[in-house]
Amino acid sequence: MLKPVLTALIVLASANVLSADNIPDVVGEISGEALLAQHPAFMDEYKSYQPSDAEIEAVSALEDDTLLILFGAWCHDSEREVPRLLKTLDASGLNVPQFTLFAVDRKKSDPEGIAEKHALKYTPTFILMRDGEEIGRVVERAETSLTQDLQALAAAAE
Repeated sequence: MLKPVLTALIVLASANVLSADNIPDVVGEISGEALLAQHPAFMDEYKSYQPSDAEIEAVSALEDDTLLILFGAWCHDSEREVPRLLKTLDASGLNVPQFTLFAVDRKKSDPEGIAEKHALKYTPTFILMRDGEEIGRVVERAETSLTQDLQALAAAAE
C-alpha cells in the first residue's frame, strides 16, 4: 500500500523540480513588473501577502534613500521576501524609495560584478543606501518585517 503513495510523491516532486528548472534564471536588473510576470512563485506570494499597517507606515522613512535588492529567481527566500517588499511598497501609496532589483545566478554572481562589489553572500540581500553609501542591509529574512528593519537602519544612520 505504501509503495504506490511513495511512487506518487516521487513523481509529483520530480514534476515540481522540472517545472522550476524550466523557468530561465534571470541575471541582471529587472523591473518588479517583469519579475512578477515571468516568475509565478513571486506573483503567488505577491498576491497572497497582506502587509500590516506598521509595515506600510515604515515605508515613509525610506523615501529619501535608495535600495539595492540582490536576489535569485531560483531562491526560495527571495521568492518570499522580494514580493512581500513589492506588495508593501505598492500598498503604501507613498513615493517609495528608488530601488533596483538585481538578480544573480546560482553562484551568486553576475557579469557586471554587482554582487562582488557588494560582497553578496546570501540571497536576498536588501542594501539601504544614502547618498551612494551603504547605511545597512537586511540579509535573507527580516527580524521584525522588512520595511520596519529598513526603517530602523535609516533611523540609525541619521
